[in-house]
Amino acid sequence: MIDAAKDYNCQTYLKKSSLMAGDVSGAFISMSSLISSSKSRATDILTNRQRTFRDLIREPQSSVDQYLPNEREWIHYKNYPNQRPSVKKTLFNRYSQDWVAQRDVFFDRRAVGIAVRDHIFGEGRERAVRRVREVDTNGDFVGMKLVGKESLFVEDNHDSYSFHKTFCKVQQLAQKMARYFNEKMSELPTVDRRATPTIKFLDCFVMILQDQKNYSSAKFLLVEKMLDHTKYKKWNNNDGYVDGMAFDEYQSMKNEETRTLKQRRKCENLYDDCTFSIEDIPQAYSHFTYLASKRKFLVCDLQGVLNTDVTPPVFELTDPAIHYSEMTSRKDYGRTDRGEHGIQDFFKTHVCSNLCRILLKRWIDDPFGDIIQYEDIMNKEEPLQASQENTKGILMKPKDNKVE
Repeated sequence: MIDAAKDYNCQTYLKKSSLMAGDVSGAFISMSSLISSSKSRATDILTNRQRTFRDLIREPQSSVDQYLPNEREWIHYKNYPNQRPSVKKTLFNRYSQDWVAQRDVFFDRRAVGIAVRDHIFGEGRERAVRRVREVDTNGDFVGMKLVGKESLFVEDNHDSYSFHKTFCKVQQLAQKMARYFNEKMSELPTVDRRATPTIKFLDCFVMILQDQKNYSSAKFLLVEKMLDHTKYKKWNNNDGYVDGMAFDEYQSMKNEETRTLKQRRKCENLYDDCTFSIEDIPQAYSHFTYLASKRKFLVCDLQGVLNTDVTPPVFELTDPAIHYSEMTSRKDYGRTDRGEHGIQDFFKTHVCSNLCRILLKRWIDDPFGDIIQYEDIMNKEEPLQASQENTKGILMKPKDNKVE
């Protein structure tokens, strides 16, 4: 039963039937924990209001690798000649704060439409995940596997553009910091550039899907590359958890005194030992973003896959969270932004590796030069990523979900 629940991405506890006080108490504690967790997920931390979960149909994880285009669970949207397009692709530009309509609508040149799975196969704290594929004129799947993400809650349907805007903005800023991190990593002594993994956050687009029979309504879906779900991993979260940490250890480290928090923030200056493991890289990246932003924000909730099929290997990450520390002039980084509390929780459980120490040492050694570099990181307006630079587009400024 537990395996079946896991196959549908559900959290389940099974307790041995007994009237012993310890067993009954454990069962009620587990039940209470699940109820509290569900209530917490449904609460909007910005408004403290309860939200309503959408009624979504799940499919098991075991069926995710089965792709049969003729199944009725696939909903098709195609762009036909001389007709209004059923599929549009937009990209959020965080510098101009505009949505840019992409003229190259599909990722694959053979594609003329898109197929969206009616069932979801996964979910996070805020979003549900569906399978998506591009289709050719014969209705056959072409190109890479994709996923489509949308809100779990009914309340977000009235302004889907704003909902997706937050996630795009967070992911683009996380990628900007990743480029600086990768550059810094390549400058470190003893680092083999061909063997040391880099960090990359996926490009994300918002697809506008419209039925030709009911063109006034539209479905907004954030679409990105599908990662291998069998290798998917979370290296840390937005609440201080670090991969490999036991639950008891996680709770005890979160409850440590502020004195310990300050001790953890103070890394050693010596870096005679330059060795580090691959697993140290995501945690060091999160720490790096805090330093490189002049302690204004920290990128965490790092999840995705380590792709070893390319040289150098790359951590392909998605759905990050950003904790922004300055509450009086903060930017909106979504409901997973826990501000200074989130940053403190990260450092309560974070133990600096050799990689953290090396990066910190090199940033502190030349304080005046690094101040300039900090300002460049925060203020320089860069062009869009290379994969998007050659894509021409048209600015869009939607006020709501109505599409003309």
